[in-house]
Amino acid sequence: MRSFFLIALFVIPLSLLAQPVAGLIAYYDFDSDDGSVVDQTGTIANYGITTIDSYDCGVEDLAIRFNGINETVTIEGSEVISRFETEDVTISFYFKSLNTQQVQTQTIMSKRADCGNTNAFAIRYTPASSFLNVIFTENAGLSGSISAKLNPDHCWHHIVLVREGRDLSLIADGILIAQSTTPVRVDLTNPSIPLTLGASSCQITDGLFEGFMDELRIYDRALEGLEIESLYIRPDQIANGFINVDIPKDTTIYLGNTVQANITSTCNDELFWYPDQGINNAFIPDPVLEPGITTTYFLETTDLFGCTSLDSFRINVIDPSQLDCVAFLPNAFTPNDDGLNDLFGIDNPFALPDFTSLEIFDRWGNRVFYTEDPFIRWDGYYRSTAVNPDIYIYKVIYKCEGQEEAQTGSVKIIR
Repeated sequence: MRSFFLIALFVIPLSLLAQPVAGLIAYYDFDSDDGSVVDQTGTIANYGITTIDSYDCGVEDLAIRFNGINETVTIEGSEVISRFETEDVTISFYFKSLNTQQVQTQTIMSKRADCGNTNAFAIRYTPASSFLNVIFTENAGLSGSISAKLNPDHCWHHIVLVREGRDLSLIADGILIAQSTTPVRVDLTNPSIPLTLGASSCQITDGLFEGFMDELRIYDRALEGLEIESLYIRPDQIANGFINVDIPKDTTIYLGNTVQANITSTCNDELFWYPDQGINNAFIPDPVLEPGITTTYFLETTDLFGCTSLDSFRINVIDPSQLDCVAFLPNAFTPNDDGLNDLFGIDNPFALPDFTSLEIFDRWGNRVFYTEDPFIRWDGYYRSTAVNPDIYIYKVIYKCEGQEEAQTGSVKIIR
């Protein structure tokens, strides 16, 4: 039996990295539930025109809801329209489809005349197959259009489209999923066509968008990797053990110890942790986990519309009585002051009672960290300055049954 409730507490916001503002020419947070579409940068000309007055829980505060029948947003501001010419641009937004079984393609946003491919832009989604398609064409002979399948285990998707020169990149939920390169820059110039949200870009093939949109940002430049990462707050996911989207979440504990689980921001009102071994309550957002063996826990959250998100978290359990004299250290950490995996050090200090030292060196052999205490961890700084993302070498010296041991390895810093 699963339980239902509104989650308001016990979640951890992950938008702690500074979100980029340089080059931000329009930002719509959709938090005004009065039918207005306000550009939060303060540019009145960029305000959207809409009849939508339906809003609901979003990834941050509220999100605007499109009914898939007749509700759209039109943005005619010249500063926004001019981004769809030949210059670099970044478009970032979240969306959630309401009808996940819909086989007809829906247009999320577009700047396109009818069904034509002359100076045409559109982002389209097919809920039943989870495929996202980007139309990015100057004419029939010059197109940077790309398509890719989104992660079906997510309800909310974070989409970032980056045009840099002749390259077009599509990032979904923090992962680069498609790219294209054209011989010359694609020219999308068509000043008479506004940017529309939710309206069909081609009524012959596409329906109107039915779902939610949140946190739409438009930049007049190509954002870089860490900037894009800072915009992704990972809704409906487990917060523990996160390093980056490419590395599975995990942690290591001694047998008999516990982990306090936490989740990121969510609007989903039903949740369920499994398997139920070692869980004090499988229906709350912050259960205490005490597995007797190494276990991968899954979190399933479901919203009011029946969409289910799935995430997982592995807890490695070590029995101290079975340990050899071996130091356990992670192979990566992220010292970015977000409260997650900010420090690097020995994960099993109790297994090394006769500890001598831990040293860390950069690729040129400079020692950037040293300690004689197995419980002290490195914060990624050297002489009060953050070191660069790179591979670093560590050396651990300790005695095992009276014999001195030297253990070396590498760790990757990700910022």
